Amino acid sequence: MSSIEKLKRLTGENIKTSIEPTEKNEKLSELRRRIDDIMSRPHKYNQDAADRRMNAAAVKLQELVSGEEIENDYGKFFLISDFVRGSCRHGHRNISEAYDFDMTAAALLANNPGISGLSCSDALFLDTETTGLAGGTGTMAFLIGLGWFEGCHFHVRQILARDFSEEKAALAHLATIAGQKKFLVTFNGKAFDINLLVTRFILNRLEGGLASLPHLDLLHPARRILGHRLANSRLVTLEAEILGVMREGDIPGWEIPQRYFDWLKRRDPRLLTGIFEHNRLDVISMATLAAHLTEIVTARTLIKDTHIDDFLAAAHLLLNRRDMQGTRKILSMFNEQSCTDFSPPSKKKLASLYKRTGRLTEAVHLWQEMVACKPPDFYAVSELAKWLEHRVSDCRQAKILVETALQQDNVFSAEEKESLRHRLKRLQGKTGNGG
Repeated sequence: MSSIEKLKRLTGENIKTSIEPTEKNEKLSELRRRIDDIMSRPHKYNQDAADRRMNAAAVKLQELVSGEEIENDYGKFFLISDFVRGSCRHGHRNISEAYDFDMTAAALLANNPGISGLSCSDALFLDTETTGLAGGTGTMAFLIGLGWFEGCHFHVRQILARDFSEEKAALAHLATIAGQKKFLVTFNGKAFDINLLVTRFILNRLEGGLASLPHLDLLHPARRILGHRLANSRLVTLEAEILGVMREGDIPGWEIPQRYFDWLKRRDPRLLTGIFEHNRLDVISMATLAAHLTEIVTARTLIKDTHIDDFLAAAHLLLNRRDMQGTRKILSMFNEQSCTDFSPPSKKKLASLYKRTGRLTEAVHLWQEMVACKPPDFYAVSELAKWLEHRVSDCRQAKILVETALQQDNVFSAEEKESLRHRLKRLQGKTGNGG
């Protein structure tokens, strides 16, 4: 076939078309129909997106939450206001019961003596919701939850940057409120929230002042005092296990950034309502958690959902903070009768505290109880043997104690047995029985 004939065939010249459609023409028609359908899809998708935006626009943010648009020198943002009366219940207690918590105890929890001279009303409770959980300069706090006491009532403010352009105005309002308070209360704020906000203030060339405020981060004392009986130290776990707060339908934290990005695309305020409630509960729970922890530290009477080891852990914390008076106050809650039903681990902790505070008589009594149990406790055997050897100078009785313990089968680990054998060898030398 010549080149000219090939061109004619390609261009369709001098080719007669039949009236009946051929199989090839049917395939071409089907292909064109499919192409037309695909080409029409973007328009259909854009129309659906436009419909969604119209539906979302029909629901105003002000209709779903109690808030208003605020404008300052740096632009606009949205502010949500809530007032929680003192008679309102939050878990096991009313809000009024969380008011006026002990500031000396709060200073000990924060390891900052400067807080002790302040009042509960000087506290600014702060929690943020961000566009990412990893931090970094690309992460923005789009929602800043704040709370403070006025009398026995609790005020909550939530500062929302409806898009990235409103961040500077939102941060400026935060700086205004923070300037009226004297110390911060957060949950993991030292590691995340405050560092993030300080970075955002710098990037927006604003003076924030947050870093200069005394700071009580509740995560660390909560973990040290309550962590012994919890699967983890997340705030939602502390709420359920300690504070008696059960969240229903709560949005998980990992879902919050994506919800905000969906809001930026669709402007549907229903995407944000769950975030507002999640943040609001976080702020209120920090107030009741602060009250709960300070009550334990001040050794008030046994309070609801308080384990005996909570007080022992608090005593250890105070002892490490060199607060002997506070430690002794907690230990004064216990006596010989109250220790009868203690678990072995609790007796061990209490005996250790007695020893460290110089109350050896009480410590020896607990060690003797633990040694008399079946099986005997290695810690109690070691401590009692040391007391007999070094304090009472009764090496013979100490040797008998260690020998009796070593006669127990399958009680101690190899390392513990080796420690006892080493002690026994020294005691044998002191008692003139080197063999």
